[in-house]
Amino acid sequence: MLIDLHCHTFPFSACSALEPLELVRLAADRGLDGVCLTEHDRAWDADALDALGRAAPIAVFGAAELTTNFGHVLAFGLPATAFSADAGELAAAAERHGALLYLAHPARDGLLRVTRETVEYFVSVEAANGSDSRLQNIAAAGLAKGFRLPGIGGSDAHTANEVGRAATRFTAPLRSARDLIDALRAGAYEAVQLSP
Repeated sequence: MLIDLHCHTFPFSACSALEPLELVRLAADRGLDGVCLTEHDRAWDADALDALGRAAPIAVFGAAELTTNFGHVLAFGLPATAFSADAGELAAAAERHGALLYLAHPARDGLLRVTRETVEYFVSVEAANGSDSRLQNIAAAGLAKGFRLPGIGGSDAHTANEVGRAATRFTAPLRSARDLIDALRAGAYEAVQLSP
């Protein structure tokens, strides 16, 4: 199952030009089996996400891209009430809630400094980002080797032409948010770059 684990839609991510249904239809047309909406510092309401999922031709999951003192973090399974800009607080909240945190686009702009805290706070990194260069993705994939879990992949789509550039291939079908968290925790996936 091929899922884009990093997508942004308007109006929840003001920087995106993609409407939610447009995103899922484009992803389906490009061969993806699912998308994960990772809005900036915001989580989708569960009812709205369910409604979108019922209208979508592919699976739709929710997460968030959070802005922290360690850079952007993709948070899976973390309730919005636990969001924090402090990476240490975020890691503690993830531990309490059974959530998983991945550093997003870790080689972009040379901002990431890998420290003991980085490896302690996050389970892994985004190893394939469709908006990053080939060299940035090679560096990110190298960083992933130092973490507990494999790196994930996502397009980081904000526009139609960015949808489906990178994704995460899972070994089993995922039908629910719980399935996604369980598959991530098991490391039963790989990051894939799909187009330049």
